[in-house]
Amino acid sequence: MPHRYCLLFVSCFLVFFTAGTAYGQFYKVYGYETLDAGELELVYWNSYVVSSDHQMAFFDSRVDREGLIAHSFEMEYGLSHRWTVGAYLDFFDPPGASLKYVRTKALVTYYRFYEKGSRPIDLGLYVEFIFPRKSYEDSEELEAKLILEKDFGSWRVDLNPTFEKKISGEEVEEGMDFNLAAGIYYRQFPWIQPGLEYYAKFGELREFRSWDEQQHVLFPTIDLIFKLRYHLHAGIGIGLNDGADDLTWKTIFSVEFK
Repeated sequence: MPHRYCLLFVSCFLVFFTAGTAYGQFYKVYGYETLDAGELELVYWNSYVVSSDHQMAFFDSRVDREGLIAHSFEMEYGLSHRWTVGAYLDFFDPPGASLKYVRTKALVTYYRFYEKGSRPIDLGLYVEFIFPRKSYEDSEELEAKLILEKDFGSWRVDLNPTFEKKISGEEVEEGMDFNLAAGIYYRQFPWIQPGLEYYAKFGELREFRSWDEQQHVLFPTIDLIFKLRYHLHAGIGIGLNDGADDLTWKTIFSVEFK
């Protein structure tokens, strides 16, 4: 087992210094399949805002989003063949500032119902609690998303309608936000799978933001799978409206341990 962890850390080191930089929001479309019972997965997330006209609050200042760096380190564990739990640590590194830890995310439920293909649509549930660093943000948050998946021959379609709610702090009176992530992937080959992903942030359910204030991003992606244990996901995000960053690069590198 120790040599596997050495390989993991070397791989994460290489990805960290070659994949570009990361962004304050991590993009992922979640699929139906979860870890097996007793299986451990370690993940390094990386994104980079290549081009943007926007700014964001960062502790006691405002910074440009263009060139914004963030990194996330994740550990997931399969409690059963249907139920996965885990935790994330997020770090942001915007231009003109230093790398700082900003939040912990506790994944309490990544659960798939039934067995794959036994129903017309494969259904799962993902729930996490977000605990920001107090000096960064005072509002804790609950996020829940449905996982809807359907295979059509060599094609797979995933939908993630997502609901977010502040559960503490000054923003607790705000309503529930609605986001959507969707992806379509060509899975003819076991080691390389191209795809196309779409992400949208609409605002509060009771009253969506105007089009220019929403965020809509389209990601052409590629997945590389090595020996069914090492997985590299990469994509280029193109902003579709004024509220989104113009261009974003992302990578997600994961290793599974049985």
